[in-house]
Amino acid sequence: MNRRNVFSMLVSAIMLSMASSLAAQFPQATDEQRATGDRVTAARLDVEELVIPRGSTVGVSAILLDDDGNEVSGALAVVIMRSRIAEVSNAVVGDEPMQFTGQTPGQAEMRIMVMVSGDESAFRGARGTREIARLSIRVLDWPAAEIEIDDLAYSAYAGTSQTLSGRVITDHGNEHATAAIRWTSADPSVVSVTEGGILTPMSAGSTRVTAHTENGVTAQLTVNAADNPVRSISISPNATSTRTGDVVTFEIEARDSRGNPVNDAAVDLAVTGLGSTGSGGFVFGDGTFVAENAGAYRVVASIGGVAAAAVVEVAQREQPEPVELVDHAAVAHVATSDLWAFEGQNGRDYVYTGTHARGGGQRMFVWDVTDPENVQLTDSVVVNARVVNDVKVSDDASWAIITREGASTRRNGIVVLDLTDPAHPTVLSELTDSLTAGIHNVWIMGDVVYAVNDGTNAMNIIDLSDPANPRHAGRWEIRPGDLDKSLHDVWAEDGYAYLSYWDDGLVILDVGAGTHGGTPTEPAFVSQISYPQGNTHVAWRDRDYVFLGDEIGTSDGMRGYIHVIDVADIDNPKEVAKYEVPEAGAHNVWIDDETLYIAYYQGGLRVVDISGTLRGDLYRQGREIGMYRTGAPEGEAVVPNSPQAWGPQVFKGNVFVSDMYSGLWVLKHGRPRRVAF
Repeated sequence: MNRRNVFSMLVSAIMLSMASSLAAQFPQATDEQRATGDRVTAARLDVEELVIPRGSTVGVSAILLDDDGNEVSGALAVVIMRSRIAEVSNAVVGDEPMQFTGQTPGQAEMRIMVMVSGDESAFRGARGTREIARLSIRVLDWPAAEIEIDDLAYSAYAGTSQTLSGRVITDHGNEHATAAIRWTSADPSVVSVTEGGILTPMSAGSTRVTAHTENGVTAQLTVNAADNPVRSISISPNATSTRTGDVVTFEIEARDSRGNPVNDAAVDLAVTGLGSTGSGGFVFGDGTFVAENAGAYRVVASIGGVAAAAVVEVAQREQPEPVELVDHAAVAHVATSDLWAFEGQNGRDYVYTGTHARGGGQRMFVWDVTDPENVQLTDSVVVNARVVNDVKVSDDASWAIITREGASTRRNGIVVLDLTDPAHPTVLSELTDSLTAGIHNVWIMGDVVYAVNDGTNAMNIIDLSDPANPRHAGRWEIRPGDLDKSLHDVWAEDGYAYLSYWDDGLVILDVGAGTHGGTPTEPAFVSQISYPQGNTHVAWRDRDYVFLGDEIGTSDGMRGYIHVIDVADIDNPKEVAKYEVPEAGAHNVWIDDETLYIAYYQGGLRVVDISGTLRGDLYRQGREIGMYRTGAPEGEAVVPNSPQAWGPQVFKGNVFVSDMYSGLWVLKHGRPRRVAF
């Protein structure tokens, strides 16, 4: 693949989605300024890295240079930052320094763009601009003020080990974003502790463990160690069979010298391969075991010097089934966004697909898929937009919503369609008030619509009980008033809404479940979980798991993977598994019959068995049961021979997939029969 194609893929996959909103950030430049900008090739900054204490303001000076290193004056250059870790004032490069105010801890990159007269598209599809410099920005948190140490999870019995935990609190009362805790023991002969916090009582007695962090802040915990009462331990089953990717749950029981259960002792778990079996078996703290490779494994549970073992024979999972092509409705002149498949009130089947900025994203296409082997384009709906990102259809298929971004009038919001004739939908109404910056995604729950507001990063709640007159019915956002947040998607079912809040992770709301006092229009916070790297992009719940699509833009295209979150205790979600294709990045998902369908950008469609209990790395366990590369040849794609799968949906036995570069695909997958053990 040549460099131009690589660049084209990167711009489209990572940058295109923000093109319209970024274009609005660039000031108007005169022809003279653009002509001068043509000479500018670099900018010299007075710092190599910008480090800002949270709440402080730091100035950065820049000089525009030509190819020979000479200063150029009269060009218009501006700062662009996608991250909100810092607020930028005086963002135009000139005589006065640019001012950066630290908002929230983290690391990001700012770019300086010069306005040029050519048709360059150097940053997220914003034409007439050229990137001339980058600067890494790091915002430090408030100073550490105290450490909160958690109570021990288990009794401190000699010979057992457990991990200490705690939080560093800043002088502003929030948990410190980056400060680490180091641990020491006053008497290692009584209690040993590693710097990272693994505590092992050595003998009966009492001593102090000290937590240390930056600024010389410390806290102490008194540990009363006792002799280990455990005299026997059992593990059940002590012999069993399974296959790769299927989880075995062990029951582990400890007893004292009188045969009484000991329930407060920390259990150490380990696994080894037997005979020629190498690595690939994993055991977790809750007593679950899973293997990535076939073979025989021994699982050992121990408390101090007392141990018990079990043997697990693991067979190889069955091979994936092929995904078959049913039809391809090629779109080669404009990038395709999301899709929705449904049965119209006239009894025929349809798929609606949106469009993205590349090629002009003002259109929603209407496809008749009643005969999935012969998809027919019946019509399209044109609106004032540069991106129609999302399409959703009401439960009774009487109306639909398309979202708008980048309208020339700067009045975006939602457009409601009348589906009386679903082959030829018409515009019924619009709602732009308080939604003018754009709506990225929506979800319909009955007559209520949850909309992702690009401007406020809040979830707007819209009443569609009268589709001809949509009206605002509520609003919810994390950390009201803070700028450093980004809401990307919302999905709701069974009274809960699952918000993909980018760096803030997954936020769960009660919107009528009855557990936390929320209603569809007055949501109540339930819980939240985030992870240190990656951006929570999409969420979907199935049984007691929420599957989070993570999105990470890199110089080598999109990356990111599926995080599997256990929400059996919805107040305390925890990550238990993942599905990661190393060479590709996850986008949107769909779940049907305990099968996860992922539009995996350059990895095409991926089909994953998510039946049963989930732990560990599902990809390495062989739970992928099908895949299809949605690349199309010249004449059938915006970028030929390059998959860029955007969204999947299972509908009437087929899998419909929108691909950003090549339009609509109809696929069929015969998942293998489940094997019971």
